[in-house]
Amino acid sequence: VERAVATTAEVFRERAAQVHVQLPDAVPLLHADPDRILQVMLNLLSNAAKFMAKESGRVEIHLRKRKDMYKVSVADNGRGIPLELQPVIFQKFRQGIDGSANPMGTGLGLPISREIIEHFGGRLAVKSAPEKGAIFSFVLPCSPGGSDILSDNPVEEADT
Repeated sequence: VERAVATTAEVFRERAAQVHVQLPDAVPLLHADPDRILQVMLNLLSNAAKFMAKESGRVEIHLRKRKDMYKVSVADNGRGIPLELQPVIFQKFRQGIDGSANPMGTGLGLPISREIIEHFGGRLAVKSAPEKGAIFSFVLPCSPGGSDILSDNPVEEADT
């Protein structure tokens, strides 16, 4: 998480965005490839920078331990993702809309991120409402083979 935030800090500085990071005192070691998790974090932070509010942009990053898993969430204060687009944004070559003519990428970042997280026994999900921003969260088990404790909706389970 810290490496991803440091890597993207300049992008957020250029956009005069506020970035809030909340980590536990003892940051856990996960049973996952740190470079792949960094790739996921960079994708989520890049998307947050792209879609946050143009004026007074804000991104919040949280890492929490819940039961036998760790939950990482990246929230922005952008336009949000329409309900009908939420299922398709994890499909290859599908993209959301940002209301401008800005290039939006290849449509591979979220599908690849989801594959990476699932490879390590986790789940990646989105929670969003129009004009309320988006929260992308992933959960990873604390130990190998712990994926049976994950629900289909990591956003809701990790909040309990």
